[in-house]
Amino acid sequence: MAVGAIAAMLPRSVAAKWHRPRTVRLVTIPAVQSGGLLDELVATFEDETRYTVEVAVSTDPYGQARAGAADIVFSHLGFVDSQEFVQKGFGRWPQCIFSNIVIFVIPPNDPAGIRGLTDPVEAFRRIAETESPFILNNLGEIVFVVDTLWNAAGRPDKAGWFIDEGLQGPAAMQAAAARGGYSAWGLHPFLMLQQQQNLPLEAKLFDDSLFQRIIASVVVNPAKVRGVNLHGALALETFLIAPETQAQIRAFRHPSFDRPIFWPAANNNDN
Repeated sequence: MAVGAIAAMLPRSVAAKWHRPRTVRLVTIPAVQSGGLLDELVATFEDETRYTVEVAVSTDPYGQARAGAADIVFSHLGFVDSQEFVQKGFGRWPQCIFSNIVIFVIPPNDPAGIRGLTDPVEAFRRIAETESPFILNNLGEIVFVVDTLWNAAGRPDKAGWFIDEGLQGPAAMQAAAARGGYSAWGLHPFLMLQQQQNLPLEAKLFDDSLFQRIIASVVVNPAKVRGVNLHGALALETFLIAPETQAQIRAFRHPSFDRPIFWPAANNNDN
């Protein structure tokens, strides 16, 4: 998009002061940090442009954006905060960038024998058939995945193996480790927990869309928030959804895994 065209989009009071700053401020949720993908993408963008990207990590990226600390935000698509931010005019329409993943968490002895499986429904069915302990991680997105698997596996009787004690996050992982059982969580928080506690648990990855959660970019609206580098934010967003960058995302590997932990998602945009 031409500089003049962007300037014409800005309110007159903002356009008069607009001078194309060379720094783009990205505020992102923690989930995009696994393995260094974001660092790699930022480095490529900076090499190909004259921009510098300042990255800040926050569990409240839209609060940061409203306070004037961001030009562009990364978060999971469809969350209430992102919907409200866009619907109230603080941000432009989200663009899908990539998906991060949910994983199964398995004990070292793998009593249900799912380590080598590629189908998560079959894995869940075997856990049920062997009545191996499965500890529910009571986070909304995880409950949805597990409930979908339970239905797909034929709604097996939960008595004796399916354990719902209302535990969330680290507490659910600790319970799984204590019982030699299974669970599910996001890969990034699981890896962060393992750095701290090194529980006797392993991450089991599935290349299945049910386990993928789209992360989108939202460019902050300078008509609502002062000081936004609109040109730079749009340049970064355009770079991220380009086929070359999507291929880079697809090729990225975490040092601990031989399969993708991020999946391209820009095909969900209006291309």
